[in-house]
Order: sequence, then C-alpha cells, then structure tokens
Amino acid sequence: LALYKSYDKFNGSALVSDGGEVIHKGGNGWANMEWKIQNSADTKHRLGSITKQFTAMLILQLMEDGKLELEDPIIKFIPEYPKERGEIITVHHLLTHTSGTPNYTSFPSFFQKDSREAYSPMEFVGYFCDSTLNFQPGSNFEYSNSGYFLLGVIIEELTGNTYKEELKTRIFDPLEMKDTGYDNHPDILEKRAAGYERQGLSYINAPYLDMSLPYSAGSMYSTVEDLYTWDQALYTNKLISEESKM
Repeated sequence: LALYKSYDKFNGSALVSDGGEVIHKGGNGWANMEWKIQNSADTKHRLGSITKQFTAMLILQLMEDGKLELEDPIIKFIPEYPKERGEIITVHHLLTHTSGTPNYTSFPSFFQKDSREAYSPMEFVGYFCDSTLNFQPGSNFEYSNSGYFLLGVIIEELTGNTYKEELKTRIFDPLEMKDTGYDNHPDILEKRAAGYERQGLSYINAPYLDMSLPYSAGSMYSTVEDLYTWDQALYTNKLISEESKM
C-alpha cells in the first residue's frame, strides 16, 4: 500500500485479515487534502455500490419473514409502477441485474442536471420507471442502479419504515457496526473523508451528489473495521439462515 501511495495510485483505508486474524489496518493518503488530514482505519468513507450488498441482505431477511417471494412481480409492492413492466419484472430480476431497467446514472442529464436535486424515493421512481426496457426481463444481464433503487422502495413499502431505519435495525445494530450508516450531506459526521476525483495527474473536489439519489443503490458510509465485521458475519447465520444464502 505504501508503494502504491508513492506512485500516487492509492488514497484510502485498508484492512487485511488472514485466517480470521487482522494482520494490517490503517490508511494511506489524505481524508482531507486541503487540511492534510490523513486516512486511518476508522476514517468513514462513502461506499458507493457496496451498499447493494446490504440492500440484498434486507430483501432476503424480508423473504425469511414471509413478506415476499423472490419471484413476486414488483407491481405487487409498487402498484404505481407502469403495469406493462411492473407485472413482468420480479424481485429476483432486480437483485441479479437482469430486469432490463435502464440505469438512471447513465441518463445523459443525470450528472449534469439532476444529481444535485433531492427526491423522495417514490418521486425518483418516476424519473426512470417510464423508460423502455433494454431487454426482456431475465433474458440478459446489465448492471442497473435503478433496480437496486426499486429494492429500497420495496423494503420501505413492506416495512413501513425508511430504508435507513431498516439498515440500522436489521444489520448495523445486531452486528454492532457503530461507524456505518446512511450518508447525509448536512449531518456533522466525525471522521468522514472528503470526496475527490482524478483529473489528469491531480485531484479535484468531487461534485455534489444528493444522497437521496444513490439511496439503496449507493448511499452508505462505513469504515474498513466495520466492513470486516460485515464480512465475517456473512460466514455465520447471524443475519439469515444457511439455506437463504444458497
């Protein structure tokens, strides 16, 4: 990691374990480049699409609770969804990126125009739900943030709670992941890393993105220590049964 940092190829936090024993944890580079605050093992970073793992876990937990079946059409949970698509897209299609639902972050206007606006989950479903499917559900694979956004809406519709609340109740609290949560720009969050983008050989501050839009497809923050706790829990039956993991 130090070598990668010396070549300016790594800026972040890392944890390495071997046989269940942590053999390295720490940070390289800057959590805040302007104030020269270094990354460490307990720096809170945005997770982006790693969030999807947690969304999938919530769906499987709801399946175990008898609230849904993976082959259920999504119109069963989101009746406002356009019928011709909602009746043929299943929960399983969303989980496996096989629904054909266009990826909203690929829309030409998303990052240039819409990414700074706040939406409620159902308002934002209207942003992409009328789009023509890219293929017949189940016939192909194409990565789609839209599919995982819909899973978050299904979680809220079935539980009556927010996606954020369900994450805390069903995953973070049971695993004691105290440095993990749903990122929200206005919150004062201790040890949160700033966001940066590469521009040529240097960095720039990442453009603002309202976190209501990544939502259940990419809204979380965590530390490498908490992610290790998550990883280790997946080898147990603390969150779901062995059968549901198959």
